Amino acid sequence: MHIQLGEVINMNNGLKSGLVLLVLGIICGTLLAVVNSLTALDIQKNEEAAQFAALEEFYNIDDYDLSVVEVNDDVDSIFVLRSKTDNSIEALGYLVSGKGYSDVLLQMMILIEKDFTVKGYSVVSHSESTGFGVDILENDFGVSIITDLSGFDSVAGVTRTSEGIQECFYIVSQRVTGDFGGDLDD
Repeated sequence: MHIQLGEVINMNNGLKSGLVLLVLGIICGTLLAVVNSLTALDIQKNEEAAQFAALEEFYNIDDYDLSVVEVNDDVDSIFVLRSKTDNSIEALGYLVSGKGYSDVLLQMMILIEKDFTVKGYSVVSHSESTGFGVDILENDFGVSIITDLSGFDSVAGVTRTSEGIQECFYIVSQRVTGDFGGDLDD
């Protein structure tokens, strides 16, 4: 087998280029990891602030003993508002997620009174498209009693966003009776 000098030089250039790309990839990956570790705490604090702001839209949380229960199923967290006098559960705030447009999760805080009425809800985070997709997030979806979703009012033209919001209400409706029935007291 006979290899020309030009072929050896070309092989070395390819190898050098590959090694340069590998080193650049390692450097960029390391920098990305460092930046992520520096910003992760701030991102978490901002997310928690948005959750408490959604809760405070409807309740003065200083009037309640507030605890947060982390859940390992379809519910991200439950904010439990208890009476300061008798420790009974007065309201529950569910932090839930549903798939919106492009299968990106939208996250809602849905607040339920002990008689199962919907005190209110707020979209905490989303990636919906600007314009009509974002505009419906403040819509009244017609749910007044969480155990009866028959009145849910979707918005035409933004089917995926409406379905994601309906999914959030459905998740809460499936577990609220047990939570007020004592499951959160365990």
